[in-house]
Amino acid sequence: MEKSLYSWCVGILLLAVALTACDSGPSVTERAAQADDADYETLTLQAIPQSELPPEGTRSLFDHLIKENGVLPYPFEELIALLASYDEEARPPLTLLIPNGRSLLKGQADFAQPRIVVAATARPQTSAYALDPMLRGRLFLGFVEGADEIEIISYNEHAGRFEFQLVKDYAEGKTPKLVYAKRAICTTCHVGRGPIFPTRPWEETTAQPAIQKAILDARGTDDAYHGAKLDNVLADAENFDAMTDVGNVVPVTQRLWIDGCGAEGEQGAACRKQMLKLAMTYLWDPGSFDAHDEEVAALSALQEKSWPAGGIPLDNGDILNRNPFTDKPAGLGVVNWFKGLFAGLVSRDEEGLGAFEKLPPLRAEVDPLTPRLAKKIITAKDLDAVYGIAQLFSPNDRRLLEERTRFKFKKVLDALESPRMQALYGPQPLRRVQIMQALLAELGAKEVIEYCCLNTSGMSPPTVAGAPPIAIGEGSVLQHFERYCFGCHRGNPAARLDFMNGASEDAVLANIKDVPEIREALDYE
Repeated sequence: MEKSLYSWCVGILLLAVALTACDSGPSVTERAAQADDADYETLTLQAIPQSELPPEGTRSLFDHLIKENGVLPYPFEELIALLASYDEEARPPLTLLIPNGRSLLKGQADFAQPRIVVAATARPQTSAYALDPMLRGRLFLGFVEGADEIEIISYNEHAGRFEFQLVKDYAEGKTPKLVYAKRAICTTCHVGRGPIFPTRPWEETTAQPAIQKAILDARGTDDAYHGAKLDNVLADAENFDAMTDVGNVVPVTQRLWIDGCGAEGEQGAACRKQMLKLAMTYLWDPGSFDAHDEEVAALSALQEKSWPAGGIPLDNGDILNRNPFTDKPAGLGVVNWFKGLFAGLVSRDEEGLGAFEKLPPLRAEVDPLTPRLAKKIITAKDLDAVYGIAQLFSPNDRRLLEERTRFKFKKVLDALESPRMQALYGPQPLRRVQIMQALLAELGAKEVIEYCCLNTSGMSPPTVAGAPPIAIGEGSVLQHFERYCFGCHRGNPAARLDFMNGASEDAVLANIKDVPEIREALDYE
């Protein structure tokens, strides 16, 4: 009788799991636990590691803006004003309100306190003495008042990657704390390691009148909410979408630059130099760029020698449009009953992930956790690297080159051949500032052209949300757990999944031994 009852319970549980798998996307913790083995050993991931803290000596653009201004502005409208101050005409950044969205903080947002998303769009004033901070497509914010938290996606110029950060306790009477987020959790949705955004007609946002009316009814006023206007139009969402597309080109461009040209040596250096020469040609005069020129053919030949066999994917930063008024959660009643039965196992935590996991699951096709096909597979015959690299430079960069050369582009091409530039053609991140400073010096600049947002001296050490890093001995078995398991099970805000926490290597190993499910999983065929 006991065996029969046990079999019945197991059968029902498996049925519930199967139904959930059919109707909804994977959970955050499931996606975070999937190791990125396919490209773990690529040159790009060696040059641009996916550590949670930024590589030593580097910081995010957001960190530098806060350092430069000496304060993290509060309230949120003051932070919006700070971003506007970087625009030559003090134009505010793009803002939209999303009351019922798909972020990790969706459980704390509603029509009375909608999530504010911000895309920096500043066009800085031109200068002959300094390189401008490129904010467009490089900085995004998401603020939820109900969570007292700001989510940040911010480019790290020297590391060649976007950083995922949080401002916690962002509320009156509290002390805000700026930390780096658990990267493995962020990239479950942000698969391209950059921003994501829905496709048109953006029915979750205030670009739609129905959302505006619901917020107006809940708040009782059409006044701006923490500096974000309510009367958005479709063009606002379209421009926001364009900024996320600009941002998503950056990570794949770095991979084209590094993996597309291969390892160190003359061939790799020649390939990257040719990429940069063509990118500068396009930047100088896009209208006259000839995609059938012999220089383009020369790049294709170099790329053919080193290009990854399977091509390089352009990851998809677009998630499908969703109407929160008509879209129904995934799963049948029994599935949600089972999820409710086990909801108590998920702790309410400071990250809000517990609240997120308790919400009814989204349908798989609109769930950002569901893996998305790449937008395209870039081949050695494509010129995506050229166009992507050109986008990494600003209009003022071009103006500086024009002034230094008196509009003679051949001088730029000659400078790219100089010994000073050769060290920049290795398998390392393409650093716009480093390249511009070297180019301008080669073209006769007597002093280094300054840049606001690179020097990390005077910054407090970066910290990561969740568990701090620990020292792991050479050859320790814990190195394997660090590679495959820490992303989900060390510092996970859900306490039941945080079983690889601990202040030292010995403490973590002891905790692992105390969880028999780990051995069962490792022994599973």
